[in-house]
Amino acid sequence: MEKEIILLGQFTRELGIELSTLQLEQFDLYQKELLQWNAKTNLISEKSAQEIVSKHFLDSLTALQFIDNHTARIIDIGSGAGFPGIPLKIACPDLQLYLMESNRKKVSFLKHIIRLLNLTETVVLHERAENLIKNNKWKDFFDVVISRAAFKLSEFLSLGAFFLALQGTLIALKGRDIDSEFSACVKNATASYFSELFQHDVISPLRGIQHKIIVGKKTKKDKKTF
Repeated sequence: MEKEIILLGQFTRELGIELSTLQLEQFDLYQKELLQWNAKTNLISEKSAQEIVSKHFLDSLTALQFIDNHTARIIDIGSGAGFPGIPLKIACPDLQLYLMESNRKKVSFLKHIIRLLNLTETVVLHERAENLIKNNKWKDFFDVVISRAAFKLSEFLSLGAFFLALQGTLIALKGRDIDSEFSACVKNATASYFSELFQHDVISPLRGIQHKIIVGKKTKKDKKTF
């Protein structure tokens, strides 16, 4: 097992997450496959490929504290190489995970890693969000909608209003400098069927870098059809 993965197990304890040997082995295999695929296909940047554990695994896991129901039906929109959805699924195997991604090569990787890690109740949706909201099958379908810097917050609120069931939770993982974006969206949260949005400062244990997680609760039913 790679040294970085052993460190992952130590630092997740700071987040209140206890990973078993099997879970650490899954993260180890995930990292190795990601590096192999990334050498041929641009899944993540070359720079971030040098810090998968700190930049991708740990940052993704900081969102778990905001998921109350560990059997929730969750959709990761714009999942890319599986962040934050797959790390959350490894750490919390009972989640019912849907990964939405429009890039064909990334979709191929997601399907491959799901099979390799033997992740159950994990579905890949090869689609763009703007197309999926045309299908009312997915309306009010999810308990949690999550995304990692894939959308502007205003756009993500609109998507959350469609996909989330009543009392569902919206979680947006963002960078450090989002004050203007957040302030603009706070004013529109109620119009977007959400109660007050909360901005949480989160420090990734291994990197020591602060980022923001925005959390909102859907409190009104979205009557719009798309």
